[in-house]
Amino acid sequence: MAEDLAYRLRQYLLCAPQNIYGIGVVTFSHSAMSKVWNVWRESQAGQVRFENGVLMDVLPVNISVELAGTPANLDQAYKIAIDTTDIDDLFREELDRIPLDTQEFMQVQYREYLSDDLETPLAGVTLEALSISCQIGACAIQANAPRYNVSRTGELYEPRVIPMMRAFL
Repeated sequence: MAEDLAYRLRQYLLCAPQNIYGIGVVTFSHSAMSKVWNVWRESQAGQVRFENGVLMDVLPVNISVELAGTPANLDQAYKIAIDTTDIDDLFREELDRIPLDTQEFMQVQYREYLSDDLETPLAGVTLEALSISCQIGACAIQANAPRYNVSRTGELYEPRVIPMMRAFL
């Protein structure tokens, strides 16, 4: 299974036919929200299979996910821009359910699929939404990888402070 997935990814990256392309699926969840939101940047609603084998419905939303910093930073940050024109009221109601004084971050999961196989994700990352700002018809989310490298003193280790860390990673 893993060899087949690696072979498919290698074939896609080296010589992908023009009719096969990557599809990103973004999942938003929080314990206070009434449902989990699965969205993708396609023109139609659809279904994808997650890693656990569950088939999930996905809503069509104009969405953009990009790296917000440099790849050299240990704490990867992503900017997620969502055009909420079609789902504005529903999505805002879900965000309003999250208490302002909560210590729990909204979970953001990004999965990448190939257009010819929505059964197996090629890659995925779990993020924590640190800031969410919404305007009419648009929502911007700043999401970071979970900060596992914070010590008890709260000091954040970065490669610019300790250059030797790159050799160990």
